[in-house]
Amino acid sequence: MAALEVETIDHDLGGLVEEGVLVRHRTGDRRVAAVFVVPGEAAPVVRRATLLREEAGVDGELALYEPDDDLMIFHRNRREADFIFREVFRDNEYLRNGVTLPDHPTVVDVGANIGGASVLFGLVGQGARIFAVEPVPQLCRAVELNARLHDIDVVIVAGAVGDARGQTVITYYPKNTAMSGLLADQTDREVLKTYLAGHDGASAAGLDAMVAELLVGEPVECGVQTLGQALEGHSVDRIDLLKIDVEKAEWQVLHGIDDGLWQRIDQVVMEVHDIDGRVAACVRLLEDKGFSVLIDRNPDLLSTDMYGVYARRGPVAPDPAAPNWRRPLSTRRALASAIRERIPQLADIAVERFRFVAALPRDTRGEIDAAALGAMIASEGAAEPGVMSAIEERLAAIWCRLLKVESVRTSDDFFDLGGTSLKSVRMVLEVDEAFGENVLPPDQLFAGSRFDEVAAVIRRNLG
Repeated sequence: MAALEVETIDHDLGGLVEEGVLVRHRTGDRRVAAVFVVPGEAAPVVRRATLLREEAGVDGELALYEPDDDLMIFHRNRREADFIFREVFRDNEYLRNGVTLPDHPTVVDVGANIGGASVLFGLVGQGARIFAVEPVPQLCRAVELNARLHDIDVVIVAGAVGDARGQTVITYYPKNTAMSGLLADQTDREVLKTYLAGHDGASAAGLDAMVAELLVGEPVECGVQTLGQALEGHSVDRIDLLKIDVEKAEWQVLHGIDDGLWQRIDQVVMEVHDIDGRVAACVRLLEDKGFSVLIDRNPDLLSTDMYGVYARRGPVAPDPAAPNWRRPLSTRRALASAIRERIPQLADIAVERFRFVAALPRDTRGEIDAAALGAMIASEGAAEPGVMSAIEERLAAIWCRLLKVESVRTSDDFFDLGGTSLKSVRMVLEVDEAFGENVLPPDQLFAGSRFDEVAAVIRRNLG
């Protein structure tokens, strides 16, 4: 590697940066720069993220993703995190139709998954205490990391909730965790296919392979308790909001709640599958318990049996606006943008990357270790200049069209450029049309989403 020039960032950045350096080196005939930053007190979420990323890396299955300029979340797979962001934060599936959170609320999140809804509740409800109930160990770990990332008080209750104590086996979908549950069946496939097709306009035939890959399930044995049993020993005097999303097992959860606990519940929001008239039955049960109830539906799922049920001990009605969950400087992307604005010389430099670290590497004399910084840059696979092959040019054209970008570098990641699970479906279909059927099998797309990785899969399968 060429000699590196290391320049200390010594501007007054208002607490954005504890310390940082600008690293320059020559690659061919062009200038490349990297900025390494230890986040400051003004960006506490990014500070925590720098430490938690290393811890999550030990697990090998969890990574950090920014689906929005104001949100970071640990996830099992990026497509799933994108779906959860849309449902929980963008479309506001839970805090609507009169369902709100007071200050210092107690919330029970049954079917927590990776903790997306728990994060929302913690950001909206000041001083919230949240009980996240989740039977899949891998997802419990994600809940824990997300709670620590956002400094939210979350108690994880490992296990399933039903109508009686016992043992059961749930189906866990690692590549589509939100649909994991006790009563997984063929309808899961149709619901997912309907959702993807409705968003992206893809043909049913083109979606089959993607849906099949997303719904490869694993059995997970777990204990079952009633909700009251799950909360024993936690001194829960009231439940300001009970959220239930357990993939067709919601009826069992409701039937396991005794009269004493019902009297302590103020609001319920739940996803209900209308199996054998279950929506009407849930409404009757909730009304019998003293709630006002409103039924709502996701426009993308009108052809499925899925409904949203919102119940309160007070009026229910459509809300004019979603609650504010956004916080300033809560992502690496936002922090990098703020730093750029305050350092004039960055305006004239093509910065390859911002890297946020817990500490800058130092040598035995306590000086910034330029060689260690160079090794970190190299390990991230900085793109080298060069001419794209015919395969790469055709693939780049597909990416530019789908992602609405002007150009693509070999080190670019499909999802970092704005790709979603829905757009990945379209990419697979367009690659099939451009190169031939099955040159980009969905399972191989899941293995890597960088441009050079996708191009390598196509090249290998073309022989």
